[in-house]
Amino acid sequence: MALHLIDPSGERLYALIRGANSVSVGDDMADAAPAQLAVEPAIPANRLASLTPRDACALFGELNAAPAPAPPLPQLAKALAMARPEDCLDAAFSHHLGTPAEHPTPPFDDADYYAALARWLGCAFDDSAQIPPLRTLQDPASGLMLHKDPERQGLLLRVRVDGRPYLIVTPSPRWLGHLAALVARQPAARQRIVIAQPKTLHRVATVRGAIEVAGRIEPLHAIAPDLVADRVLTAPQRIVIAGSLGALVAATTLVPSFMLPLGIFIITMVLVAYAASRGVAVLDGMRYPPRRRIKSAALPEYSILLPLYREEASLPSLVHALRRLDYPPDKLDIIFLVEEHDTLTRTGLAREAVDLPARVVVLPAGKPQTKPRALNAGLRLARGTYIAVFDAEDRPHPGQLRAAAETFAAVPRHVAGVQARLSIDHLGENWLTAMFAIEYSCLFERIMPMVAGRGRLVLLGGTSNHFRRDALIECGGWDPYNVTEDADLAVRLRRRGLHLLMIDSYTEEEAPITMDAWLKQRSRWFKGYMQTWLVHSRTPLRFVREVGWRDAVLFHTYIVGAIMAALSHLVFTIQLAAACVGAYELFNGPNQWLTTFQIAAVTFGYGINFAVGALSLDALRNRRKPLALWLVFFFPLYWLLMSFAVVLALHDIVRKPHHWRKTTHGLGSRPGAKPYRVRDPASDDATSR
Repeated sequence: MALHLIDPSGERLYALIRGANSVSVGDDMADAAPAQLAVEPAIPANRLASLTPRDACALFGELNAAPAPAPPLPQLAKALAMARPEDCLDAAFSHHLGTPAEHPTPPFDDADYYAALARWLGCAFDDSAQIPPLRTLQDPASGLMLHKDPERQGLLLRVRVDGRPYLIVTPSPRWLGHLAALVARQPAARQRIVIAQPKTLHRVATVRGAIEVAGRIEPLHAIAPDLVADRVLTAPQRIVIAGSLGALVAATTLVPSFMLPLGIFIITMVLVAYAASRGVAVLDGMRYPPRRRIKSAALPEYSILLPLYREEASLPSLVHALRRLDYPPDKLDIIFLVEEHDTLTRTGLAREAVDLPARVVVLPAGKPQTKPRALNAGLRLARGTYIAVFDAEDRPHPGQLRAAAETFAAVPRHVAGVQARLSIDHLGENWLTAMFAIEYSCLFERIMPMVAGRGRLVLLGGTSNHFRRDALIECGGWDPYNVTEDADLAVRLRRRGLHLLMIDSYTEEEAPITMDAWLKQRSRWFKGYMQTWLVHSRTPLRFVREVGWRDAVLFHTYIVGAIMAALSHLVFTIQLAAACVGAYELFNGPNQWLTTFQIAAVTFGYGINFAVGALSLDALRNRRKPLALWLVFFFPLYWLLMSFAVVLALHDIVRKPHHWRKTTHGLGSRPGAKPYRVRDPASDDATSR
């Protein structure tokens, strides 16, 4: 497959479209009916002569929306050729919305975006199923020429089908004026021009290995404005918080003997509820949904989104893990998402993924520079029915995609996504990785399977998520301003009546090996939980109505309880240290019943967490990752680190709410990937489980 650059000038584009040695659509005027060409538009001559390029774009869209085709209009073509890309885009999207707008928002999904451009140009739109050219291409790598512009935003494929020439075009914005001018000058050309989504032509370009393509960033998302974390607090929230704090201070000043015990009681009740929600995992076993076996030939196409930033050290193991996936290679759509200025990662991908049929989507500079911003660019380009999200340090089990696809096949349509378990594979490297591994085991081996098995709201982990693509599009994609985009997405899916489940598969992960890396990661998580809680508390009654009171209580208990537990542990540790030196009397409450309640709550809370930790150690032993039981008694020290992370998160949400504290990967002493032999997918469903 030859990739040729196209300069943005109209002459070069016209040469490719009309050249006698390539596909001659410009000379196919005989295909158009003479009666059609004789139709005169009701446009005064003086209007055509005085058209500005922007007005010409609007008029061009109106003519193409009319039932009768227009004749050649050289004056209109001249004005269109001088139009700016934004003039063409504004006209196309205003026509798509059905109402004139100065600067309309582009459609979020590529299908709607390029369909709008096709309608504006008056050309056919290819969905790879209805228009003959691409559907009938048996060997797209043979005898075809694919052209792209230097900024990777436009692609043009010249091809003959049944002896007839076609141009399959993913237009760069810089091409639109010239394409429109060609159609205005030669209306019959539109019969040979088909507008296609980038992912359609990328399939042709990746037959020989990975290619770099451009990622469309605008719009950043399609989420309702009141559910976006672009603001920390809305004006009503500021008023409510300020009023509540003022009333609380006034009441405490006036009646401290009542307000102080009441405050202690409420905080203690929240902590008891949080511990109880985790304690159910002690009594309840793991629950996983059913699977329906699917033969390899019947498996759907699966897209894998891999957001990367300064991850050159992780690339060899990541690419190796992707090669081990037990899924038909022709049904894998691998998409690496990298920032334009991240030259080290781009160079590493060019070296490591040279023969991998993948796309490297290059994202232009912009704010916010976050993982969910990159994921939305990948979502637009994804071809798969299902979408998986992995991080650079991930080593998913080879059968994970198949497990997810077979789960989706067995569960109702209202299940929008599934989450695989996450496990640390170098847990014995130091004390921090061991504690991190126990924490992950508590969460992914006990708590999340229990919550999902009961049909309740599950706050997703940041990786090894699998979704139905249509559910993500319906939900508006990921929130680019939320630094725990996974948890926020889980809540928004639930608000739409959709469910998430856990599957019986796992991904090996890398834990932070230094305190600095751990604090960066954990403070980002806590800040994201704060963002998510504030966003979904903007309209509390509507939230309860949409998710139900049980999930609303669970949501508030989990997030508020986790933050409050970390801060309370810090306070309790300080009190305990002061009591040890005789400077403070522990549990010296204003009355005896409250003191007794506090002692019981502390015993219950710490006891539940020790019990869940012990059970999680048992799960690690079953996975041949034994750790000593005495490590559980280091939980209080580990929770103290959580307290510091919450304090840092509180600082960040005030000072830099959308800043992404980057965790460096590839530093841990992880075991090498074990050899894995992928069975022949052509054999009688040998890979089904």
